[in-house]
Amino acid sequence: MERINQRTNHLIGTNIKNLRLKKGLRNKDIVTQLQLQGIDISTGTYSKVETGLNNPSVDLLIALTDILSCDYNAFFQQ
Repeated sequence: MERINQRTNHLIGTNIKNLRLKKGLRNKDIVTQLQLQGIDISTGTYSKVETGLNNPSVDLLIALTDILSCDYNAFFQQ
């Protein structure tokens, strides 16, 4: 599984969190929807993605575009 490295730049996690907050969703809501799409992730792991401590997989980002109603590029915008 291919992962996006955010070790030196937490931009992706920050953007995911901002998009989630704009939709008024909790971490738990996102994790539930991801699991329904077949992405096996815990709330703790998802939180680490948002804080930049865990690198998201490409599959996770693709699923998030559907859940957050955004374009894939929204995760990489400054």
